[in-house]
Amino acid sequence: MAKKSQATKAVLASLLATSAIVPAIAVNAEVGGETTRTTEAVTTSAAVVKTIDFKVEAAQGSESLQRFIPTSGELVERNGQQFIQLELSESVLGMVNSITVGGQPALHEYGGNKVIYIPIATNYAPVEVSLNMTIPFVGKDPVDYKATLTPYKETIKEVTAETKPAEEKPAVEEKIFAEGNTYEFVANGKYAVKWDAYKEKVGNYKAITNHFAPDAKLLVRNGKYFVQLTVTEGSKDMVAALKIGGKEATEKDGVYTVEIASISDLQEAAVHVVVASANMDKWYEFNFALETADLELPTAPVRKSVTSYKDGTQELSIMHNKYLDDEVTVTATEGGYDLELTFPEGQHLLDFTVEGATVALKSEKEVGKNTVKIYTVSVDDLEKMYTATADLKVIVGGQVLYETAHDFQMKLSKLVAPFSDITNDNHKEFIETLYEEGIFKEADKFNPKDTLKRYQFALMLNRALDLDVPATTNFTDIAKLDQETQDAVKALNAYGIINGTSATTFGAGDGIKRQHAALMIYRVLEKNGYKATGVTSNFTDLPKDAEAVKAINELNNLGIMTGYNGQVTPNAVLTRSQMAKIVNNTLNVLLELK
Repeated sequence: MAKKSQATKAVLASLLATSAIVPAIAVNAEVGGETTRTTEAVTTSAAVVKTIDFKVEAAQGSESLQRFIPTSGELVERNGQQFIQLELSESVLGMVNSITVGGQPALHEYGGNKVIYIPIATNYAPVEVSLNMTIPFVGKDPVDYKATLTPYKETIKEVTAETKPAEEKPAVEEKIFAEGNTYEFVANGKYAVKWDAYKEKVGNYKAITNHFAPDAKLLVRNGKYFVQLTVTEGSKDMVAALKIGGKEATEKDGVYTVEIASISDLQEAAVHVVVASANMDKWYEFNFALETADLELPTAPVRKSVTSYKDGTQELSIMHNKYLDDEVTVTATEGGYDLELTFPEGQHLLDFTVEGATVALKSEKEVGKNTVKIYTVSVDDLEKMYTATADLKVIVGGQVLYETAHDFQMKLSKLVAPFSDITNDNHKEFIETLYEEGIFKEADKFNPKDTLKRYQFALMLNRALDLDVPATTNFTDIAKLDQETQDAVKALNAYGIINGTSATTFGAGDGIKRQHAALMIYRVLEKNGYKATGVTSNFTDLPKDAEAVKAINELNNLGIMTGYNGQVTPNAVLTRSQMAKIVNNTLNVLLELK
């Protein structure tokens, strides 16, 4: 019996792969398989027929059968007996040898056409249906499988069906790709989207879309776009991989996640289909696009770098990173962009103008001995080189050092991490990403191999979470830390993320052990709705603490914290580079939880 079940699975998987992937023998009517619907001749131009809905449940080992049997059909009555007329595609019918119900044939031929009548009882009880099929591209031997149809009496209704010759049926309108909305500076978040597969530029390519749910997710983080596609239940055993734009997706529980270059463009893609029983192992190419015509996505400011040049040269101006901060915030507006430029020593700035732009003083604030001024500059093009004039009056010790109208040029560019020691680091990408997001601050070096202190981990984690938790703490050993770090420790303690090394000490200067970092991260996930899966890991050196073990196992399963050579080294101290990977991956998981 088990052998028969395995054969059935192989047959159905092969049938699904060949019919749904390969357009030449596709079973879907919209791809090329013409639906056969043969009843007794109707001579009028319109007839009233009854229809009924039903549930299809395939027997164990025949689950993929449900993909090919519809869930509604005509309700026909002959000599007091009711029948459901099933409609299968011609390609599937061509492989069916017989269909029986209670040992009696349900597959009939009229005028050379096959018609399926499933008899149902007056109480509409479930009906067991047996099918025998021979699938040429799998083998010569016929295979049996079973399904149960449960009719729903309450769904019976009368409809008018117009009869027209097959050749007069209106053709399915082709959907040709057309670029929809374009987006700039999409806010970080998770968005429900629709997608489509195209054969060249013609959409509704069922040979591909049959294998994935039509609803997808778009994840946006720091200007990067990731799309998630879910494989349908019947295709899980066949779809082995997915690529979009040359990038291979990661897979977890039937969900494929891949970074895409654009939300609006048509992109080359391919799906890898493997069906061993049919000797099938092939990549099928298609084009991928999101449906953006009616898609609305919120925008958010982004961080960019601004370089100040001496007037008419490529040399750095005195303004660069001294009087004008080299980081700028950009917000998309209806007519262009608003730049927020920061002058950290604004007390020396009497006036500021930009040629071809509107400038307004947004705020000024006393910070220590300096007055920080922020100007909003409205521009229409982020690629242009803008000429600016800063009226400076520098007074030191009561004496005027210089007073001048200083002309210079400004050019925007991507914010690039300034660290000189991460070029060969395995986690360089994560370090750069977190710098772009403002979690790491500018410095000449990142020191990726240095061990990480507990106060440093708290600071990075709080910057990533952006907690707004007004709090006090009983920790007495954080008073010498800077204000931002103290606030981070207090917030994380109040939020239930960190507990300290005792009731009154945080252990700020201690190195943070990997198991303690795992505990903190896992608590963050739980507070954002994550539910433990109970997954276990193969690490041979798990700690004794049960909560730490659960945290490590769950984080390993999520890809946040991984070990090496079967060990997680729970008591080892994290390096700064490892911290970058863990914080980055945590933010990705939190994005999916929203």
